[in-house]
This record gives sequence, C-alpha cells and structure tokens, in this order.
Amino acid sequence: MIMFKFIKQLTVAFLVAVFLFGVTSCKKDDAAPQTSGSKYASLVAVGSWPNIAYYIMDVPSLKEGQVNLNGNGAEITSKVYAQDVIQRNGNFYHANNGAGVLGKYHVEGGRLITDKEIPYSWLNWSSVAWVNDQTLVLFGNGPEAQARYTIVNVADMSVTNGTLSLTAFPEGFTGYNIGFAEYRDNKLFLGYGIGPDWSATDMAVNQKAYVAVISYPAMTIDKTLEDIRTSNFGGSNVYNPFSFIDENGDIYFVSDPVYTYDYDSPSAIYRIKSGETELDASYYYNLSADASGGMGAGMWYIGGGKAIVRTCIAGTSIDADHNFYLVNVQTGSMIKKLDLPVDKGERMVNAVVAEDGKAYIAVNAVDRDYVWEYDPATDVLTKGLEYVGGINFILRLEKVRD
Repeated sequence: MIMFKFIKQLTVAFLVAVFLFGVTSCKKDDAAPQTSGSKYASLVAVGSWPNIAYYIMDVPSLKEGQVNLNGNGAEITSKVYAQDVIQRNGNFYHANNGAGVLGKYHVEGGRLITDKEIPYSWLNWSSVAWVNDQTLVLFGNGPEAQARYTIVNVADMSVTNGTLSLTAFPEGFTGYNIGFAEYRDNKLFLGYGIGPDWSATDMAVNQKAYVAVISYPAMTIDKTLEDIRTSNFGGSNVYNPFSFIDENGDIYFVSDPVYTYDYDSPSAIYRIKSGETELDASYYYNLSADASGGMGAGMWYIGGGKAIVRTCIAGTSIDADHNFYLVNVQTGSMIKKLDLPVDKGERMVNAVVAEDGKAYIAVNAVDRDYVWEYDPATDVLTKGLEYVGGINFILRLEKVRD
C-alpha cells in the first residue's frame, strides 16, 4: 500500500498538468463560483488512473436530490495526489511527502484556498490522531523504514518531529505498516504490523499484530501489545477509519491483514476497555468468519453499540469488491449484511457519516452511485443523494459543520 502510494505520487506529478488542462477547463469555464456553506462535502474522482483529477464538492443533503460538478467542485489535484485528505471543522489537511509540503486548506468560491503550507518531508503519513481541535499527531515511515511522528499545532501549522522505537524487525522483514491511531486519557494507541522486504519473492507474512501504547506529550512508548491471530491492527486511517471510541470510553479496532498482503489471517475486532492499556482478553470477534471470509477495510461507529464495517470480498486482490455489514461491537456479534449494491473496486473510501442515530453510506455501484440512509431503529434502507455527471468514484463523504 505504501509503495503503491509512493509510485502513484511520482507518476502523477508530471501527468497532472496535462490532464487538468483538459478536465478543469471544460468544468470550470462556465462554473459560477460558490461560497462553501453546505453541511457536507464529498471528495470525488474523475477519470481513471493515471489520468485522474480530484474535486471536493459541496453536498447540501445526503437524503435527497442529485449532485454533480457543474459549478460545484473545487479542483484539488494540484495539491493532493490521492484521497488521503483529512477534515476537521471544515478545514482540510494533507501531507504531500512527494512534493515536500504539509498544508491546511478550506473551500471557498468554488476553489481550494491555501490557509498555510509548510515545507515538510519528515514522514510519509499513514495515520493520524486528534488530541484536541488544535493538536494533530501524524504517524508514518521515514527513510529506511524508521517509524516517525509529527505533532502539529493546526492554528499556526507549527510542528514538532520525533521518532518511535517500535518493535524491531524480524529477519526478512523491513517495514512498518502503520494502522489505527486513537487518543484517550493522555495516551496514544497506535496499531501496526510488520511487512516483508519488497525485494522478496514470496512476500512472507509476519504473523503478529502490535499496539504501541504511547504517553502524550512525552511520546515515549509505555508498552507494546501483541496478538498472533492476525497480522495488522487497522489500516491507514488518512483514507478511512478502522477504529473508534464508544460512549463508554472503550476503544474498538478492526484488524486489516490485507494491508500487509496477508490473505489467510482473519479480520477481527478487538477492544481496549476504558481506563485500561491492555487488549481485553475476554473479547475477540472473528469478523471474517461471519462475513463470508471478507476482510475489514473500514469501520464506522453509528451509536448504540453498533458499527458498520466495509469488507473486502474474500480473494487475493486489495481492490476486490466490497460489502457493508452491521455489527454489534459490544457483544462481538454479527447483526446482518446490509442489502446494498456491491461496492466496486476501490479499497480506500471514507464511506459513512453517522448523524441523528442514522448512517449515511456512499456506495460506488456498478451502474448508479448513491448515498443510502440506514435507520437502525427501523432496520430500513432508503436511497438518498445520487451522484451524476461523469463522476468515477466517490472517495470521501464528510460532515463539515453542524
């Protein structure tokens, strides 16, 4: 995954200028500038790799109507080479390791406005955790697969960089696959796996997953939790979440063995209870066993002990089709597979917004793309917003303001 993103960034740098001339000129010449005031936003892709452009669109409603790029899309490709754009309080953040820039942005007048960019190449970001509204912690790899972090004051975009002494590589393994990240009670919980040497021919699997328990703000590792039943705790959360903290203060996270190219270990949900810094020994939910062998590729909490898990259909491709399942995480049990169209071919999608006790689920279907409303109180799915006008992929669905 990390290597794929690196190659992708190198390739798009020289293709984007040519492509955008063709795409953005026809999209923007007659577009009436709009001031972003919508409650929701969506990051979408037009074209196919490597000839692809990214836009952030205003979305007025998730429940009804249609949305397209006609006069409603801030082109962001010159700043962003993938969908790893994180959002908080209507601001968008992106670490572009290839270009050596860390930026804070917002959308206004139909354009992506740069609030501040700083030179930055300390790490290739994989996951982040918010300590509070003003403090963001980035995690990723540096040169020679060194695990690194950056603490960002998002008010002025000042940074503090450091390194993490994660578990040493076993023989034949040379990379950290950074997974979920959560902040709770002055601790950062960072999931990860250890990946094989990319030059190896057999792509061996390190049959162990890890959680580093990190004291904040000292950024010292208190302990490392381990489990041999899977090979990676979560995936890269700058694309979509793999964890959450529920109303009780319990941390839940889904393992993502596919992130380390492990297609044999199951995807499972784990828990670290409120006030604890150990894996809950009484809790282990084998998701794959109840999801027809599917692997967890994202998890969103919708309240009441329920979560929606987007699963990669069992197979040997990280870009296989996906389904959505409703899980009772507190009891560790399957409720049902949601009766939605098969979600096509893109692994990294921030697909769910939870609001007012309901879940709004963006589905990239084979024919027409919709946001579906699921009401767990009535167990009813309703077709809502439709994406039209040549959009190839819905990549992110966001609530940007109350």
